[in-house]
Amino acid sequence: MGKSKRPVLDVLFPEVRSRLLGILWSAPCRPHYVRELMGLSGLALHTVQDELRKLSAAGLTTSWSNGYHRFYRANPNHPLFSTLANMIRIGAKLGGVAPKALNRRHSPRSKRTQRSRRPRPLPANWPGKWHIFSEKKSRRL
Repeated sequence: MGKSKRPVLDVLFPEVRSRLLGILWSAPCRPHYVRELMGLSGLALHTVQDELRKLSAAGLTTSWSNGYHRFYRANPNHPLFSTLANMIRIGAKLGGVAPKALNRRHSPRSKRTQRSRRPRPLPANWPGKWHIFSEKKSRRL
């Protein structure tokens, strides 16, 4: 996949979550410790810890400690386990999504709206040109 295309998982999920889901669900039986996930994902430690906290709160991951490291792995008992595993497997096979397709398209109507916001010139008979408040004395009827 070229640099110009974004993986499908990055479109469906935030980039941090898609990276961690991809790592954890690509080999769901293999546990990873936090710093290992940090190195594999290229994310900051706090970012990985924060996202793992969210995934654990949702029950998508299980964790345990051996006294030195905290290990995480995909939770095979979660109802979404097989669905996420399929999404990640298929997402890796699919091509990426072009960023141009993700940008908001501007309709021709929005250009008309921008044109109508310009100030229009005042007509010749506009009160501002009647010189009502000028220093000349006005003629009384």
